[in-house]
Amino acid sequence: MNQQIIDLISKERVCVISTILPGNISHSAAMHFSHQTDPLRILIQTTNNTEKVKGILSGETGKASIVIGFSEQDWLTLQMRGDIKIISDPERLPEIHKIHYKKNPDAEQYKNSPNTIFLEFIPNWWRYTDFNTDPETILSS
Repeated sequence: MNQQIIDLISKERVCVISTILPGNISHSAAMHFSHQTDPLRILIQTTNNTEKVKGILSGETGKASIVIGFSEQDWLTLQMRGDIKIISDPERLPEIHKIHYKKNPDAEQYKNSPNTIFLEFIPNWWRYTDFNTDPETILSS
């Protein structure tokens, strides 16, 4: 992944995630996120009773999109499409907690809630746009 993209993802803490609910209905939410690189994975902490997880609660892999970068001062944005699933392997959680709570320390208060889950988004398409250049710089997969 391009270093400009990693820099943007590392700097930003909030994304908009859109998922597909049963009945082929889309749902979007603003969420704090963290990430892993190589390969890129976006991690989101939520609860198992939110709208965004209704299509994947039974262990399915769903389709989702994420947008990162909303600042009118920075003029950088990243759009991604890919697959999303609930992290169900409890052995992965200590590593996920370390990554996520380093970037989002306030979220750790929900760590031991019985409803807390983590989502893993793996992009299969992305487009990064830098509107600071003329013409804008576009990088895509």
